[in-house]
Formats: sequence, C-alpha cells, structure tokens
Amino acid sequence: MHAMSDTSPTPFQWRPMTAADLAQVDVLAQRIHPDFPERIAVLAEKFELFPDGCFVLGGPDARLSGYCFSHPWRGGQPPALDTFLTSLPDKPDAHFIHDVTVDASLRRRSLASVLVPKLVDVARAIPVSRMILVAVSGSGPFWTRMGFQRTDDEALQAATRAKYSAGAMHMQREIA
Repeated sequence: MHAMSDTSPTPFQWRPMTAADLAQVDVLAQRIHPDFPERIAVLAEKFELFPDGCFVLGGPDARLSGYCFSHPWRGGQPPALDTFLTSLPDKPDAHFIHDVTVDASLRRRSLASVLVPKLVDVARAIPVSRMILVAVSGSGPFWTRMGFQRTDDEALQAATRAKYSAGAMHMQREIA
C-alpha cells in the first residue's frame, strides 16, 4: 500500500542556497539529523566548493524548512560524514547527493521530489552520467521512486554502512 502525497499548491519552494542561509541550515540539521551530526564548518565547505549543488526550501516566512547539499564526486565510495572534502575531483564521474532534508511537518507533500529534477540538471551540467547517494533513516523507498537503485557492490554497501549506519544503503541513478 502506498501513502498518498498532498500535491496541492504550496508556498514552499526550493531556491539556491546562499552563505546567509547556513546558520538556519545548521539549526535544521541539528534538529532533524541528531544521529548524523555534522559541524557547520563542514557543511559550509560543501557550499563553498560547489554552491550550484546546494538548495534551501523556503516558505511563506523567512524560516527555512529544508536543505540540500550535493557536489561532483569520483568513484563509488561516499565521503564520510562530518569530514572536510578539501577539494572536489578534477574529473568527477558522479554527482553525489550528500543530503536532502525536509522538516518532518512538511513530509508527504512531494517537496523533496520537486528537487530531484533540479539535481539531475546539476549533474548533467557537471557533466556526469550518474548520481549517487546514501539512503538513511528509511529513505530508500523514496529514492527508489526517484529512479535510484541499490548498488549491487556488496563491499561498497558494507563500507557505506560502516561510515553511516547499519541501515544505510548506497544507491545510484544513471542519467542520460
């Protein structure tokens, strides 16, 4: 049985992240991801290295209700949480979706699914032919609906679980 999503018009919209958004992103991250803590400096570095892959979900007031960090990457191994990247690869072969977060009060409104085509456009502009991510906190079914599949490499899955959590799953999506 599939849960129905509310597809009515919403005042919430994804927009490019700015440096001024990082303080609110940090507040959201600490509240929503207590099991996956990351220092604001680590998130700020991701924004500084690749602002084109960073978005925030704004609403009718000035408060943010979601965010996304993504960047070019190379190879299947995802970067560890709360670790500085220092630089991005010269010849990326994937677009890594580090995090897409929507406040729990707004889930089931298709807000994250609206962002995925924007991320596909970012990946094509890099240009790379695949997107990778780590599904945590039971988000695998959402990402499957977005065209991602569990990566078949069991060693990669084990390394992903070691870096993230026992329930983490490495996923990828080929793009044309």
